[in-house]
Amino acid sequence: MEAVITQAIELRKNGKHQASRDLLTQLLNDNGYSGKAHLHIAWSYDNEGREREAIAHYRSSLSGNLSSTERFDALFGLACTLRCVGDYAKALHYFGQTIEEYPDSPEVKPFFAMCLYNSGRYKEAVSLLLELLVSTTDSQEIQAYQRAISLYAKDLDRTW
Repeated sequence: MEAVITQAIELRKNGKHQASRDLLTQLLNDNGYSGKAHLHIAWSYDNEGREREAIAHYRSSLSGNLSSTERFDALFGLACTLRCVGDYAKALHYFGQTIEEYPDSPEVKPFFAMCLYNSGRYKEAVSLLLELLVSTTDSQEIQAYQRAISLYAKDLDRTW
């Protein structure tokens, strides 16, 4: 079964999306591999620009047997794809779930911030990005202002 997954990944990487999905379909009835198969089918649709078709497969993958890394990929992929198609409320839910389950994954935060922005939650989006910036930057110039940036990030409208 792992050989099928590996072959399907190679097909997808080579732009043979339909062939990859066709190969993975044989695993959809296997309880041990259906989650992985749905995840890779979702990625195939996403890679092909067919996000709406990926959504159901991301959801189905979450019901299957996934490793922790695969579960992260499924949650994050679903959240990003929902944002791409404009379903911001559902995307916010899945971004929140991803951050709750994987709090040490900073790569989620920029996409979550974009979704907050798309939802009209501009202050939260900017605050999140400012907090991410000060916690991840190597720039000495920005680090010199870390305390001030963090303070402003908590309340962008505050004046003194």
